[in-house]
Amino acid sequence: MGSTNRVLYCGDAHLKSGAAYLAGVMTHFAIAYDYVEMHQKMPQGQLENPYAAIVFSDYPSANLSSDQMSKLVQLIEDGTSFCMIGGWESFHGLLGFYDQTPLADVLPVRCQTGDDRNNVFQGFIPEISSSHEIVQGLPFDEPPILCGYNSLSVKDGSEEILRLRRIKIKGGTIALDQQSEPLLVLGRFGKGRTCAIATDFAPHWAGGIVDWGNRSIKSQAPGGNAIEVGNHYVQLIGNILNYLMA
Repeated sequence: MGSTNRVLYCGDAHLKSGAAYLAGVMTHFAIAYDYVEMHQKMPQGQLENPYAAIVFSDYPSANLSSDQMSKLVQLIEDGTSFCMIGGWESFHGLLGFYDQTPLADVLPVRCQTGDDRNNVFQGFIPEISSSHEIVQGLPFDEPPILCGYNSLSVKDGSEEILRLRRIKIKGGTIALDQQSEPLLVLGRFGKGRTCAIATDFAPHWAGGIVDWGNRSIKSQAPGGNAIEVGNHYVQLIGNILNYLMA
C-alpha cells in the first residue's frame, strides 16, 4: 500500500473543465492530491512521489514514456492502488490505447483493441452486481441515468460490483435491455488494488449522476471551477477513493 494518503490524479482536461468534478469531490473530503492535466506529459519524477492511489481519467497512454509506464506497473505491483475512469482517452477509447501498454495486464478488465466508445442517447442505469462497501448505503433502487461508456469485459478473478443496463424507449414504452455490461470492476495486481469504471464522472458521459442525490453539495478545488453536485454522487466517489486508499 502507498505510504501516504495522497492521490495522483491525471486527466479530464483541466481544473477549469472536467477535472473540476473529481478534484472538487476530493477537496470536499479533504483528500490531498497532485494533479496532471490531460494534455500534459507525465512530469519527470512525478511517479517517484509516494501515493496511496493513482487515478487516470481521460489521460492518454501517450503521455507516459515507456520507463514511466514500467514504473507505474511496478508501483501498483508493490501496493499502490490504481483506478482508470472511462472516457475518450481511457482504456482503448479514441486516444487511450491502453490495450497496447503494460497497463492492460494490470487492469481488472480486458480492453478492446478497437474503438470501445458508446454514446448512449437514451441513457443507461447502474445496477448492483455484487455487494460491496463501495455501494453500501447508496439508493441504487433510484438510479441516475448515464450517457456513455467504454465496452469492457471482466477478467477471471476480478469482481464486477456495478453493471449497466441500457434504457430502451420506443412508441412511448420504456424498458431495460435484458443484457448488461460491466460498469465498475475491482481486482488485484500484486499487492495493489485495481479498479475500472467504464463511464466518466464528468460531463458529457456522466449524464444525471452528477445530480444524483436528495441534496446538493458545493465544492471548489484550488484553481478549479466551482461545482454543485448531488450528495449520492459525492458519496459514491468518496467510497471508491476510500477503498483504494485503505
